Amino acid sequence: MKSKRKHSDGVFLLPEGDLKKPNSPQITLLILLFCGLLGIGLINLYSASVGAGFFWAQTRNLVITLSAFVFFGWVVSIKQVATYTYWFVALICVLLVIVLFTGRVAGGAQRWISIGPLSFQPSEFAKLAMAVLLARYFSSNRQDSPYRLRDLLPLLSVMGLIFALIFAQPDFGTAGVCLLIAVCQLAFIRIDIRSIAAVLLALPFVAAVGWNMFLMPYQKLRILNLLNPNLDPQDTGYHALQSLIAVGSGGLFGKGFMQGTQAHLRFLPERHTDFIFSVFSEEHGFWGSVLIFMGFGLLTYIALDIAKHSKDTFSGLLAIGLGSLLFLEFAINIAMVMGMFPVVGIPLPFFSYGSSAMLTVCTAIGLLISINRNNLGGRKS
Repeated sequence: MKSKRKHSDGVFLLPEGDLKKPNSPQITLLILLFCGLLGIGLINLYSASVGAGFFWAQTRNLVITLSAFVFFGWVVSIKQVATYTYWFVALICVLLVIVLFTGRVAGGAQRWISIGPLSFQPSEFAKLAMAVLLARYFSSNRQDSPYRLRDLLPLLSVMGLIFALIFAQPDFGTAGVCLLIAVCQLAFIRIDIRSIAAVLLALPFVAAVGWNMFLMPYQKLRILNLLNPNLDPQDTGYHALQSLIAVGSGGLFGKGFMQGTQAHLRFLPERHTDFIFSVFSEEHGFWGSVLIFMGFGLLTYIALDIAKHSKDTFSGLLAIGLGSLLFLEFAINIAMVMGMFPVVGIPLPFFSYGSSAMLTVCTAIGLLISINRNNLGGRKS
């Protein structure tokens, strides 16, 4: 039976679980999933990059990303993460401001900070910042009655700042993912029904203003291409059309490793980043893709189960935020390459090339392990 569950530091809505005995094999399952998806992703990247260039660059990046996985999983306690949350969020906001003034421009967007040979994308880390921000806010601002909009104003102000700074780069996709992570976490918090109704009523107005005043012409075309892929087949619709050809040509069992024509004949754009799943689907077919779906599904289930057995609101909400981050990126990327979502530049976790994205994913898995280790250490009365 589902019931409202009270943690020691707030009200948190989750099904009642076995509070005395959390599932100890979760760490093993997480590590196995982490290694399996990472290994498959690296092999697929080798094929997607039509050679070893991006593959070796991603392999070199693993020195840093795997260090973050171990550091946040076994070195830093979840209590220390909670302590320094606001400092981390402030740092990310400062980095996002720096990007707007001195960031490196690539592909028509100003999203990177370069320091010598090192280059990173602060907006990727903003996804983690959003998850820890909401977890810390609700664990620090406890109340027994449902939260109203005025109770959430400080939180909504910081969320809006992060969204605006990323949107201005422009990067509507990443800004949207940050917002969706917060929405997933808020779904487990008791919020006054009148506040929810006010937000829902305001959404059409906000959407109309955003469409007419803030979206770039190419962003509007990407959304319109979702309704009609042939609207602009040689430009904004080209990516989606070539991706669908790649996925469809894989059939049930695929063409085989390094045998995909869309990638190796260079018809498929962004095949090592946004559309890397198209390469995998073409080479390994429907049944190979099903295995990836199962892997991400199990990863999301474990994150929710860790949240269910969490010792406090911060740990539980953070686990939900991290699980949402991984699931949303997976779901949006797959929907994007299948022509069911606008092309918004969301990477596929473990698969897409990029040091910042991989560092974010490794940190997220490490934090889930840290939360689970804390759960196994005993519960507060």
